[in-house]
Amino acid sequence: MKAQFAQDYPKFKKKIDSFISHTKFEKRLEEYTTIFDQMASVSPDDMREFIERSPLFIKARNESMKLMEEIVSINLGLKEIFELDQATLGKRCNYNLEIIDEKIADDMKRLTVLLHHYEIASEKGREAIEVAQNPFFQQEIT
Repeated sequence: MKAQFAQDYPKFKKKIDSFISHTKFEKRLEEYTTIFDQMASVSPDDMREFIERSPLFIKARNESMKLMEEIVSINLGLKEIFELDQATLGKRCNYNLEIIDEKIADDMKRLTVLLHHYEIASEKGREAIEVAQNPFFQQEIT
């Protein structure tokens, strides 16, 4: 098992390096982290106007934030795997690269779904903001 792992590791490492390069993995992780940090740094007082005018806004914002937190978490987990040296990776997957391949594939599928849901939730939030800022909508309320 260890001998096969040692033989297959260079191809696996090359595949990972290619994936990181072609998908701009590091840049995307940085972008996701920045988005999450920006979302988390907005205080409830800063959003009070939107919350009062559009209860849908806070729901969409909270959903977006929860999704982005999970997106960042999965990407950080992948980064951790990608940065493991051969010996540590071997121990982690019991010298079976199929385990790591499956984990990465499952995480990538999960990320695709989460990113899709994030886009939907973000769009709902943007729509709620537009409604809250629409002067005609404000006249209907008063």
